[in-house]
Amino acid sequence: MNKVMIVDDEPLVREFLKLHFSQNHLDWEVADEAMDGQEAWEKLQEQRVDLVITDIKMPVVDGMELCRRLSQTDQPPIVLILSGFDEFSMAQGAIRYGVHSYLLKPVVKDDLIETIKQITDQLERKSREELAFLAMKNISKDSQSQVVKQFLKALVSDSSVEIKALYPLVFRLKVQLIETEGMIMVLDLHEDQLAMKGIPFSDKSIFRFILNQIASELSEEGGGMGFVFLDEEQNTCILVTGEDKNHIKQKCKLLYEKISSVMLTNTGVTVSGALGSFESELFQLQASYQIASRNLHYRLFLDGPTLFDELTLLNEQPRLTALEYTMSSIQFALLDHNEIVYSMAINQYVDKMEAYSVSSILKFGIYLIRRLAKGTNEHRGEVLERAYRHLQKNSQQTSVQWTNESTLILFRETLGFFTSGRNEEPNPVSEQDIVSRVKAYIYAHYSEPLSLALLAEKLGISSGYLSQIFHKTVQESYIKFLTRVRMEQAAKLLKAVPPEKVYDVSDKVGYVSVKHFSHVFKQHYNMPPGEFQEKYMSTQRGN
Repeated sequence: MNKVMIVDDEPLVREFLKLHFSQNHLDWEVADEAMDGQEAWEKLQEQRVDLVITDIKMPVVDGMELCRRLSQTDQPPIVLILSGFDEFSMAQGAIRYGVHSYLLKPVVKDDLIETIKQITDQLERKSREELAFLAMKNISKDSQSQVVKQFLKALVSDSSVEIKALYPLVFRLKVQLIETEGMIMVLDLHEDQLAMKGIPFSDKSIFRFILNQIASELSEEGGGMGFVFLDEEQNTCILVTGEDKNHIKQKCKLLYEKISSVMLTNTGVTVSGALGSFESELFQLQASYQIASRNLHYRLFLDGPTLFDELTLLNEQPRLTALEYTMSSIQFALLDHNEIVYSMAINQYVDKMEAYSVSSILKFGIYLIRRLAKGTNEHRGEVLERAYRHLQKNSQQTSVQWTNESTLILFRETLGFFTSGRNEEPNPVSEQDIVSRVKAYIYAHYSEPLSLALLAEKLGISSGYLSQIFHKTVQESYIKFLTRVRMEQAAKLLKAVPPEKVYDVSDKVGYVSVKHFSHVFKQHYNMPPGEFQEKYMSTQRGN
């Protein structure tokens, strides 16, 4: 039951309020009463209440001084002022001390009932949040870490079901994944080395596990240099955050150098890494991951361990783009059972190899079968393993002179393990209707954890398709639209009377971290939220 203290120097007012609560608010208990602010203050040192209803004009200590004192306590109660004085300066003072509402005497019964209902709802929300937070705190640190890892994996994989389930947990744990900016770094083994060492396909997971453990330990040793997790391909991924782009890049380079050095010393296997894009929004990390994953493919053209990013590989970009185009042609030809297109595409693929060494054949061959395995619905692991074994065994035959022609024969044999995939049905709903529904959902739920994957799932379409048509129709990306809506709502809340605290506004518009919210708000309005609020209040006082 919620508890209220009534503070008023008029006995009739106190009796009226006690009767009002007993008749209209059965979930409330009048815990105590006081004749002035000093008496109330002394009693509140001995007991805790949820709500203080106070007059302003009282002897000894007035209501405004009581509000000031309460605002400076660790867990202040909600304050409701009932006053016969309709003065702007008093209302401004009440706002400054975080008073919930300011009602004029004589009190209108319906107004009082509605105000108490709002306060009750606020207390219930707070209670639910505290219970959830306590439950989260009781989870071990290892379990909390697993929640974060699984969430990041779901995020970069665009797994809407897991994002939907895990984001509320991450939100409750108050894990600040991004404060200002972040970047995904992807690390992977040189699989051609493992194949040449005779490591069977089934044992590669052991080496991936070792890499992930090394990355996790070194990241923790560095004072939490990043959040380490595995993607769906069992590649080690690291979310690296920092104050600015240079800081983040330096952290990535330092981490990569340490991890690759320890991995080489312990296993004799080298590691390459790749950097994604800088992102300031949590749900844009998938874009950073996709760029990093693509950049990792540049190792097809270079020997030795390297940390790749787009700026250092400008000369190689056309080669990778052409290779990806050819790879897509092979996939489509297999799906359509088009032997002519397939034959041309596989020839073009082999032509793009500059050398026909065993290492190069293994690199291009493994890339080929991994890409095709993604389109295999059934027995994916079995098909991939059989294709890998065939490639591994036959590429190292000393009796074969590797040329364009012999490589082509090997790749054709290897691809024989794959079959065609599925066809997707067209979506009958118009693009305009889809975008309208998405915008309406964002306006209604901007304060909740939202992701493109979640919205796509609700509409029964792919997130890639939704991203494409949203950008085409609205002329801005989904994440920019969501951020703009959140910032506009934040500005309204900061202008509210009584004013909202910045951390409350941050929470109400869907941000876990106040620092991250402030960073995004400053980018949008060219000033921090606190300064924005103060400027607005100063303007109002001037009017």
